[in-house]
Amino acid sequence: MEATVKIQNKKAVGRMSERQIKRKVGESWALLENPVYDEKQVLLSAELLYYDADKAKVRKKMREQFGTRENGGHFALFFYGTPDPNVVYLL
Repeated sequence: MEATVKIQNKKAVGRMSERQIKRKVGESWALLENPVYDEKQVLLSAELLYYDADKAKVRKKMREQFGTRENGGHFALFFYGTPDPNVVYLL
């Protein structure tokens, strides 16, 4: 079996895999830019802009990012923590 390795260009230096982001962020909320998903809508990679355990701080940073971007962009807010077993989540 032959494997092909793609070399990232200099613009993609800030891009991290989902596993790298999770390892760096720990139990926190993360603001991601330009997320890439697979066909099953599972996060593959993104650029990590900001993270904090306090969701309010991350949302504040998100508002700042949206206000300064001229061309807009794609952003995602992810929680990389353990969900509270006493809370019911409606999707």
